[in-house]
Amino acid sequence: MRIGTVKYQLLPHPFNHVSPTPTETGSVHQRAPRQRLLDGLAQVLGERAYADLTIADVVAAARVSRRTFYEHFDGKDACLLALCERLSEEVLALIATGYDAEGDWVQELEKITSAYLQNLQQRPALVRALYLEMLTLGPAGLAMRRRISERFTQFLMMQVELSRLKEPGKRSLSPALATAIVGGINELIVQAIEQDRADRLVALQPTISEFVRAVLHSLMPDEATG
Repeated sequence: MRIGTVKYQLLPHPFNHVSPTPTETGSVHQRAPRQRLLDGLAQVLGERAYADLTIADVVAAARVSRRTFYEHFDGKDACLLALCERLSEEVLALIATGYDAEGDWVQELEKITSAYLQNLQQRPALVRALYLEMLTLGPAGLAMRRRISERFTQFLMMQVELSRLKEPGKRSLSPALATAIVGGINELIVQAIEQDRADRLVALQPTISEFVRAVLHSLMPDEATG
């Protein structure tokens, strides 16, 4: 599927042990150890705090050797960053495939927001680790967070542009406003996680919908000026 100039490909679920198909990039033997390591880290993150886990824990869960780990990652921080990126790719693929460009664009954005929250709350322990632990990784964690946010802002901007084909009087969604939407949603999620509500993220839907509707309404042409 294409969104603008970026191609998003549906990925195997990153938190189940799914064997890659022969059609995916690289052979099964080349991809399997890395995927198993990411799955192993996801499993361990659901059992203990990131600060307490070790590479030995990850390789034991992945059932690979320490040598294999270092063939793919410099350390556990690099493995966590890769897991964060894979989660964002999976969720964005879910959102992209669930978006109906022919439907009401505001309702569609609300629908995919709900799907996003439901997807995250299915694994609260892991989501807590990924949202909070990434903040402890310094510049690399910040860069990854910004890169992930940029993907979502680009998606929102593209959907508004598609809607403008039917409503040409509507303004484009600026990068700043798109960033505010994504940043606001992320902050609500982080707050819920800190308050031990990671398993009830869908409860944020009414607030997020109100916020998104307010921003999107501001893009409509001013009726007072014709």
